[in-house]
Amino acid sequence: MEQIEYITGNEETLQHLTKVAAWRPFDERAVLFCNVLSAELMKTIEIQKYPDLLTLAFWLRKANIQKIKEEYGDISDRLGRGMAFHIAPGNVPLSFAYSMATGLLTGNANVIRLPSRKFEQADIFCRILNEVLEKSEDIPERVCLIKYSHNKEITDAISAKCHCRIIWGGDRTVDIIRESNIPPRASEITFANRFSICLIDSDKYLTEYDPKKTAHQFFIDTYLTDQNACSSPRIIFWMGDQREKAKDVFWEALYNEISDYPLADVTTVEKLLTFCKFAAENPCKMTIGRDCRLMRIAPEELNLNVLKNIGNSGFFYEYDISDINEILPFCTWELQTISFLGIEENTLRELILLNAPDGVDRIVPVGHTMDFSLIWDGRDIVRELTRKVSFR
Repeated sequence: MEQIEYITGNEETLQHLTKVAAWRPFDERAVLFCNVLSAELMKTIEIQKYPDLLTLAFWLRKANIQKIKEEYGDISDRLGRGMAFHIAPGNVPLSFAYSMATGLLTGNANVIRLPSRKFEQADIFCRILNEVLEKSEDIPERVCLIKYSHNKEITDAISAKCHCRIIWGGDRTVDIIRESNIPPRASEITFANRFSICLIDSDKYLTEYDPKKTAHQFFIDTYLTDQNACSSPRIIFWMGDQREKAKDVFWEALYNEISDYPLADVTTVEKLLTFCKFAAENPCKMTIGRDCRLMRIAPEELNLNVLKNIGNSGFFYEYDISDINEILPFCTWELQTISFLGIEENTLRELILLNAPDGVDRIVPVGHTMDFSLIWDGRDIVRELTRKVSFR
């Protein structure tokens, strides 16, 4: 345990978490804490540099949380499970913060393992979090943020005491963490490898949408997390009669949006290598923007081989379709989110509910793939992180 770096709390906090009494979900003390944290984040000058930090601050507002609570109806007969052990992903800067807030709002005490990779917005959040914790009476004993390098003994020790465990990360991360056993009655939620797609009606895009605004929304969906989030679209499906014109307008507007996007040389090489691996087995055309910040790959035939060659930081497959049903072969178990532009939501709703594919857990407009919800990957986090007390 001496190898643990404590971001919030200390060793005593960590050891005490299992003795902290559970609260009901959306306890007023947790809601108030989130609201104060939101307000303090909003006051921070640096927040203007990071749209994801601003989004988090808005999500933590009392008004938003009350809205979420109302959607659940009467859950007064539920209690938190106890100590929740969260393993945050290393590729999305603020996932740990959402996971922490979720644990608090479901009435649990929480130990959150942060990724070793540094993100400035994560550092800002932790600084403000500690300032708010210093003024709080009820929350400090319920939150312990820690960092440690891959150490199975530490993971074993915390897992052995937890009442629930939440694993965010790729398939490999899930497999590694699962080598550490949890108690027989403990529950576990895993969020493993997923991919997402975007569906655009070219005719509607050209006549009903502002290219600059849409480009900014698409930037939030993709470049804000270097396209590493599972909800970031990897494949763009184009529909309509004006697809080529729409592509020219859409990608040009996006390139203007990303003109200051930092791209390391090693990332450029990785993107080119990913393309070469795919092109070696799949006839395709590559279009590069004015530089490698934007790479578009148009296969002659699109199939699930693309999943073996997924790029990031502005690496998109695009494909023309004439019928919306053509996306169904891609609605596999791994598909998480469909974002749409110029498509009726009810059209997609009927497509998925009627055909019942193995995948698709979210359908959202472009610009909203990063919106966090307590229903994620088809899992109801509130109900899975609480237990129901039955009365007869």
